[in-house]
Amino acid sequence: MRLRALWTGMLIIAVTMGGGAAFAGAPGFPDKPVNLVVAFAAGGPTDVVTRALADKLGERLGQPAVVLNKPGSGGLVGAEFVAKSKADGHHVLVLSLSHLLRQAIDPKMPIDVLKDLEPISLYVSQPLVIVVKGDSRFKTIEEMVDFGLKNPGRLSFGSAGIGTTGHFSGELIKVATKMKFKHVPFQGDAPTITALMGGHIDLLVTGTPAVAGKVAAGELRLLATLEEARLPEFKDVPTMKEKGYPEAFMYSWFGFAAPAGTPKEVTAKLDASFGAAITNPATLETVKKMGFNVLYRPQADFGRFVRNEFERFNRVAKDEGISIQ
Repeated sequence: MRLRALWTGMLIIAVTMGGGAAFAGAPGFPDKPVNLVVAFAAGGPTDVVTRALADKLGERLGQPAVVLNKPGSGGLVGAEFVAKSKADGHHVLVLSLSHLLRQAIDPKMPIDVLKDLEPISLYVSQPLVIVVKGDSRFKTIEEMVDFGLKNPGRLSFGSAGIGTTGHFSGELIKVATKMKFKHVPFQGDAPTITALMGGHIDLLVTGTPAVAGKVAAGELRLLATLEEARLPEFKDVPTMKEKGYPEAFMYSWFGFAAPAGTPKEVTAKLDASFGAAITNPATLETVKKMGFNVLYRPQADFGRFVRNEFERFNRVAKDEGISIQ
């Protein structure tokens, strides 16, 4: 977490000093509103965290930044819409880890995220946590792992669907701990949490904003995080790494991508604008209250990050036989 804070601080300086040069390189852009295409329904985490920077982005661009929801098919509808849009920078996808995970398991995916989209900026990360029911028999992660190893197949974990972040994170835990448990897919985060509270599944892995309120109320219990360090808001919750499972490291993230072929001067201006909006104090404060961490990385770094993330989870998909036929 300290490294992320240092990185963000350095980039605030870089964005402030270098933004003007990037702006000069794209005369005439934008000449109309820029649509930030959220590939999920309004009100979800992708939607709310995008709206947190839209006003500041619009101020920087000189044109409104409009959040446009294009939900459907696990994020594919919005991704395909942007990939096939005119490559002029006026349609930008809110790219997420979910898009890469889907590509890793879907041989019939209508677009190629790595070829049809141009990464611009990384925005935020969302910590993932292992959650059980508030009155679960498991008080610690050690107790759950011990039970799982002694009772193969008895435990079940839920997710928002096959190939989602929750599904892949559960598979990482299986690999790291050598437990064998059943995967039960649902249609979204809300029904998964309802199933956990009803005792229909034993655990799930999800983002902290989705469960923080129920944890505070005692309805759910956190056993561990998949972060590299303990979360400031949950200092008593250990990481999987410190419990001896460094392979179980994963976080959700959101960034921005334009259609492939978008002129470099346009993506450079978008990158500078996103950087300024993301590191604006008002955005930082709002994002923190939502339970996200700013993890800004500019275009060159984000492009490498996207490729590395895909390669990592593509290996997990192949090793664990995760696929959509």
